Amino acid sequence: MFNNEASWSRIHAGAGADVVLAVDFYGTGRQEATFRHLCDLLPDAPEVWHAVPPTADGDWAAATGAGHLRWWTEGLAEVVGERRVRAVVGYCAGSVFASALADGLAERQGDRPTVVLFNPGAPGVATLTRDFRGLVEGMDVLTDEERSGMLTEMEEIQQAHAPDALVPVAEQYAALYRKGCELLCQRLEVDAELGDELAAVLHSYLAYLTAALDVPPNPAWRSATSITSREHRGADFTETERGFDVARADLLGSRDVAAAVGPLLYGQGGQGADQ
Repeated sequence: MFNNEASWSRIHAGAGADVVLAVDFYGTGRQEATFRHLCDLLPDAPEVWHAVPPTADGDWAAATGAGHLRWWTEGLAEVVGERRVRAVVGYCAGSVFASALADGLAERQGDRPTVVLFNPGAPGVATLTRDFRGLVEGMDVLTDEERSGMLTEMEEIQQAHAPDALVPVAEQYAALYRKGCELLCQRLEVDAELGDELAAVLHSYLAYLTAALDVPPNPAWRSATSITSREHRGADFTETERGFDVARADLLGSRDVAAAVGPLLYGQGGQGADQ
């Protein structure tokens, strides 16, 4: 099902023997700060490796949590070796995978890494709709009327389904996006292969969300620390939550957030920082 070559990418060289793992999905056209931005703000940031989601072939709706976790776990030995994973961080739906990876690392190395989760939560239709809206709004080659029409169709699809009906909504969003990609290729007078590539990225993202829903929660996940933006208060994913008065898009690019996260990653704040 998967055809990437690498399951991890180093996003910060850092120093010291220990490493930090990060889980997020890039490539959906979002304009939000990433873990690269956070690393740039951390003084003496450790070595950080970012999970590379597998490229889905075939039916993305068949993606499983076990499959994604196996993809990352099997590639971990090559990049980490015998070194200790000091911490695992996750963003949005990536928090599910980060927590599950920490479960496996606790067995592998004898102690559970520190887990820090940013705006954590299981994905749903609201998550997908927010990101899909960003995709459509970013299709600048289309006219305002064309983008508006796509957004109207998106809203109609969302309203016709329950908040937890992720797969059927995703299937219709994907078909809508495909039409937009075909129109974009016509407008740019480029080969339809570009549309195929854009659709493939979306399919990998949909597989990522579908797989996150398939990961069974573990009570140990509650021991992590949540870092939340002002739109994400009270998610109740963990016992400890630290909220910041920053927009979602700026959470991983905030100096205040970096100042609070640093002690957690360096083992000075532990999992029980103040809420």
